[in-house]
Amino acid sequence: MTHNTLIVSNWKMNFNFIQAKNLVTNLKKIKYNKLKLSNVICPQFLLLPTLNEVLHKSDLILGAQDLHFDINGAYTGDTSIELIKDYNCKYSIVGHSERRALHNESNIMIKKKVKLCLDNFIIPILCVGESIEQRKKNTYKDFILKQLTECIQKIKCPELVIAYEPIWSIGTGIIPKVEDIIEVSELIFSFLKKEKIDKFQILYGGSVNSSNFREINSIDKINGALIGGASLKIDEMKKILTSC
Repeated sequence: MTHNTLIVSNWKMNFNFIQAKNLVTNLKKIKYNKLKLSNVICPQFLLLPTLNEVLHKSDLILGAQDLHFDINGAYTGDTSIELIKDYNCKYSIVGHSERRALHNESNIMIKKKVKLCLDNFIIPILCVGESIEQRKKNTYKDFILKQLTECIQKIKCPELVIAYEPIWSIGTGIIPKVEDIIEVSELIFSFLKKEKIDKFQILYGGSVNSSNFREINSIDKINGALIGGASLKIDEMKKILTSC
């Protein structure tokens, strides 16, 4: 398990070229401990060529928001791992709850994406997390374990990131209690150790902002955050990056 803090900004479907360039230009000016923190930006696909040029020779890292599980083929509207690699993406988010819900992505499909990433030296950021109904029915631990099992079991994982994102927390401003995040991070940690995956990081995602980041990041098994809305605001990101 690695201990450096990993900050992943998921911009989702936001920003035009000017807005994106302005934000990364300002992000590059922020002074933070680059030896202890990795700062990854995951923009829309069409922003990747521009940001790859803007980020040249900087410490900021590009990542993709998704990718297709095949190398190429008749998949209208999808993006291949080859093009993602061409623009120096080191990470790719896979299995985000919005992809699962809005694009009907199954664990079987997500496992193929995880394996394709690993085969191509891209670090997958696998998202797992329960609905509010599963939380209330106390079935959330079984559900998360099912996601982990069906998405990564029996895959050789030299390096992996797991992002715990409870669906009911994404974009709502509501976050789990610290003890709830601890419980799930311990569950994920135990699963990864059982699978003999040694190099991994566990992130928390879901309504992360500058007010709650420090407390979340202080949890023993948490190594950073997957950040949505707050990642679009330079003031928020400055507070988060400089608090590590």
